[in-house]
Amino acid sequence: MTHPGKQRTVLLAVREGHVDPRLLTSALELCRRLEADLEIQVISSGPALPAELDGFVASLRGAGLQYSLDVKPSLRRRDLVNYANAHENIAAVVIDSREGWEALALDRSSDPWKHLACPLVTAAASPEKKQA
Repeated sequence: MTHPGKQRTVLLAVREGHVDPRLLTSALELCRRLEADLEIQVISSGPALPAELDGFVASLRGAGLQYSLDVKPSLRRRDLVNYANAHENIAAVVIDSREGWEALALDRSSDPWKHLACPLVTAAASPEKKQA
């Protein structure tokens, strides 16, 4: 819950190579429904945005949606959970999938997503659509 007068924010975590239009659309629609700003954290091997995000960022500007963008070389599930839990204005976290975040997290009993204080939205495309 946010304090009165504090804008809600949807945190979108995008991994290079896992940018799906459905992920971006889900985050945008959630922002509209919640009347929230969008914070985008992009995990990329270089300083440039993945090409799939160029059109999305342009559409955010065109829609007048408040957003912030941060490109990082790495980001673990635990980092996202800790960040979201430390910022009470974050209303939801949107990711492509719970799977494949970091190779070191093979211990199934250690699931940081269980400790997330806000809703987690996964928006991966279904397997049938990926093959088409």
